[in-house]
Amino acid sequence: MTANVVPFAGSNLDDFAMWAREIRETRIARIAKPPRITLYDGNWNYRGVCANLMADGSSVELKYNDTGAIHLELPISLDSAEAKRSTFLAHWALDQESRGTSNIHVIVEKDGARIGGRTDPEKGVTLIRSKDGDKVVLEFLEDTQELKHVHMAASPFLPVSLVQQPKEQFLWAPVDWGGLSTLGWNMLRVQGTNFNVNFDLLDPSTHSNGLWAQTQIVPMPKPIGSSVAPTTIITGNIKQSWFDVMAPILEDAELMIKTRRFLKGDPEPWPGAGTNWRQGTLFVDIVDKSGWQAGTSLGGNLATGLLRSIANVTSNYVEDSYDLITGAPVDTTGYKLPGVLGTQPPHPYVVYRDGDVTGVQDFQLTRGAGGPCRITAGGQSMPGVNELFEAAIGYAGDVIGDNINIAGYGVGSLGGILNAFLMPIIKNSVLAYMSVPLIGRAAQQGWGHYIETSATNVTQAYTPTAIMDLRKRRRETDPDTAFSFTVASGIPWLIGDNGQGHWWLGDRVGATTKYLGARVYVTRCRSMTLPISREEPAVWQAKFGDLRTQQDALEKLVGLVGTTATALNAIGIG
Repeated sequence: MTANVVPFAGSNLDDFAMWAREIRETRIARIAKPPRITLYDGNWNYRGVCANLMADGSSVELKYNDTGAIHLELPISLDSAEAKRSTFLAHWALDQESRGTSNIHVIVEKDGARIGGRTDPEKGVTLIRSKDGDKVVLEFLEDTQELKHVHMAASPFLPVSLVQQPKEQFLWAPVDWGGLSTLGWNMLRVQGTNFNVNFDLLDPSTHSNGLWAQTQIVPMPKPIGSSVAPTTIITGNIKQSWFDVMAPILEDAELMIKTRRFLKGDPEPWPGAGTNWRQGTLFVDIVDKSGWQAGTSLGGNLATGLLRSIANVTSNYVEDSYDLITGAPVDTTGYKLPGVLGTQPPHPYVVYRDGDVTGVQDFQLTRGAGGPCRITAGGQSMPGVNELFEAAIGYAGDVIGDNINIAGYGVGSLGGILNAFLMPIIKNSVLAYMSVPLIGRAAQQGWGHYIETSATNVTQAYTPTAIMDLRKRRRETDPDTAFSFTVASGIPWLIGDNGQGHWWLGDRVGATTKYLGARVYVTRCRSMTLPISREEPAVWQAKFGDLRTQQDALEKLVGLVGTTATALNAIGIG
């Protein structure tokens, strides 16, 4: 990634200070510009720039690994020819019959980010007449929604209507490469393109424009050998969407979906890709903005710096602990790109300091101590217990019956009768529950704490599934530190994407509050909102909090085995 930055040509410190000040002023002027909002028809033909929004009401909402929303309010008028001309986009959007295609697309460009969307299928265009003035409201679903409408054919190289063998996709691969490959295979399937699944679909040397020329969604190239993402099993079938399959996998791996629309005049999406792409082509990538695999910062202190740690697990397999990383050298390569701003996942540095002069507005910090300090799960006896009782009662009944003699005749087998009478009483009463004290949580909360709770699912005790149930309930009642605030871009940090800001959606950001001294809280940005107004500068509102469900090795293994067993069962060999 490169940026248009004039290189330093001075020879002394004063010249450098002036050069740096000019760059800073240029960036501040850039972020002060309002967002550029353009509308396109269903074929991605340009139709105009929304330069005449209502005074208030329009907004953009972005969500981490989920569909955001774009809400636009356009005035509409027939009072005069001039008024009609100034509100022509509202007339064009409302008159579906005349515009030729029913879909409308939008592009919002602000601070290096390009946010695309398509009108909501149910409530895309609404005409509202009121005493305050008539308006047309446009509701768009952000481009992540596209991925909820690409399904995972088990055998994408075979006609779905004719044959699907195997019946379930079964791919063992790195999360990012596997997710992008399955997306690419299914996009080529719906395009009707002949392709060979034995070659690396994401290899740049085979990632030609000719292969993807008419494809609406194109995965970014990522050779399998270059991926450092964790390996997982990706399963799916034609009744499951790509997003539904990949969302929990991406959550576990802390990887983020990144989308960007191609428009005429753009540079090539990757080196060697060329620029002969159809306008509106959606490029999809899976990126790591967390750094959890190599260790990252979860908090710290203004005086001593941010601490780096890696998650671990306690001996009961239910609670988590965190180990500090010390003495490791800091790799600063990613921070030495001329003119490119941003934060590196393993070493976040953006911290908003509370004080009299600060970019933080409307700060809200929520801290919870956590729930009860004992969790019980289960409901069914551990494997083998019920079966052992049933066998023992049956055998004993048979023996007793065979040895009872009435008037010279044996009673015969009583096993079935005793089982029918005793098993409803005994079943799921022995070794049927696991009750685990959360020692670390209790020590942290103090002598006075809520005593216990239970997992709602009914599972077999003393099994990996029961442990997962315990951990799930523990996470639901975990102490949480979350904060949200409105930030003024440029005081001091710039908010933006594509090298134009210090941080963006999904990045780790820290904040302090004057009431807690120098303590720094660091979490990831999970949603962003941009209210759009003609009268006020656009100010980003951001929410931060824990995004990843912590999982230990056992839980991952159990989840993997469960997923594998389900897929094998669907294939017919489980």
